[in-house]
Amino acid sequence: RELEHRWRIPPRYEIRQVIGTGSYGSVCEAHDSERRRLVAVKRVRHMFEDLVDCKRILREIAILSQLSHEYIVQIHDVVAPGSAQNFDELYMIMEICDSDLKKLCRTDVTLTPLHINTLLYNLLVGLKYLHSAGIYHRDLKPANCLVNQDCSVKICDFGLSRALGEDHSSLDKGAVKDLHAPEGDGGDRPQRRQMRRHLTGHVVTRWYRAPELILLQENYTAAIDMWSVGCIYAELIGMLEGTRVEDRGPLFPGSSCFPLSPDHKHRTDYRYHTRGKHDQLSMIFNLLGTPSDEQVAALERDDARRYIQCFARREGEGLAAKFSHVEAESVDVLGQMLRFSPRDRITVTQALEHTLFTEIRDPQKERTANM
Repeated sequence: RELEHRWRIPPRYEIRQVIGTGSYGSVCEAHDSERRRLVAVKRVRHMFEDLVDCKRILREIAILSQLSHEYIVQIHDVVAPGSAQNFDELYMIMEICDSDLKKLCRTDVTLTPLHINTLLYNLLVGLKYLHSAGIYHRDLKPANCLVNQDCSVKICDFGLSRALGEDHSSLDKGAVKDLHAPEGDGGDRPQRRQMRRHLTGHVVTRWYRAPELILLQENYTAAIDMWSVGCIYAELIGMLEGTRVEDRGPLFPGSSCFPLSPDHKHRTDYRYHTRGKHDQLSMIFNLLGTPSDEQVAALERDDARRYIQCFARREGEGLAAKFSHVEAESVDVLGQMLRFSPRDRITVTQALEHTLFTEIRDPQKERTANM
C-alpha cells in the first residue's frame, strides 16, 4: 500500500511487488483490474536530470509504440503526467514475463538442447522483425531478453536502439520512420547498405559488444546484434547437463575494453591492453584467434588497424574445442555468429534457415514489419 501511494498511477493498476531496479528507476508487477491481466509498470524518476537518459526514454517509447510482434515486449500505455509543464517522472505500462535469460542462466536447473535451441530460435524471430523495421537493438544481452516458461522470448529495453529510416535525422531522434521493409533481412536493403552515418560507438554491455563497436567503427550494421546473439547463445549452452552453475557465465567476460572503458590504471596505454589477458578483445582473440591481414585491412580507421596489429598473433582455442560436448550444428551456427568481420557474420535470415532449427522452425512466425 505504501508503494501504491508513492507511485502516481491510475487506480486500475494494483501494485503487487517490485521485480526490478536500475539506474532509471524501478519496475513493479501490477494487476490491471480493467483488462484483468498482470502488467509491468516501469517508473522512470528524475527523468530530466540527465539529457542522455531522457533521450533514451523517449527513444524507447517512440520505438516500442511502433512495433507489434509476439517476441518484442509490448508497451500498453504511458501514464499521462498530472502536469505537462511540471513533472519529473514517467510510468510505462508494459507486458510482463516470467523471467529473463540472465536470471535463467543463474538458476540451478539444466536445459535440453531442444529448450536452448527453441530459446535461440525465438530470439532470432524477434530480431528478424526488428531488423526488418530498420532497427538495431545495440544492447542485446541476457537481461534484455525476457522469457516465459513456454520458451517464448521477448526482446526489451530499447533505450540504446537506433532506427534507420529514409529520414536520416531519425538516428538522433530515435524515431521509427521506416516500418515498411520488404520480406527478408532488413539489414540487406540496398539503401541501408549505402548509408554512411556516424553512429554512437559506446553501446552494448562490454561482454556482448561486437569487435567493430570496440574498435569504434562508424558504419556498423545489423551484424552487431548477431554478435550479441552469439554471445547469448554460448551462455545458454552452459545450461546443458554437465556444466556446474558456478562455471556458467559470459563467453567473453572482459574486465576492460580499450578504448571505451579501459583499465583505470592504464587509460591511455593501448599497448598494455594488447598484452593483458582480461581486455575484451584479448579474450575474443584467445578463443577465436587474431583476425587475418585481410580482415584488419578492411577496418575503417588507421588507429584501429595499428591497434590490432599490436596483438600477438594466435590461433585461439577454437569453439569446437571449447564446446566439444555440444552437437556440431550448434557449434557451427555459433561460429557463424561470432566472426570478426561483420561482412562474414551470418545474418538473422540466414541463421533462421540453419539446419539447427529444422525440427522447430515455424516460418509463419518469421514475419517482417510490413505495416
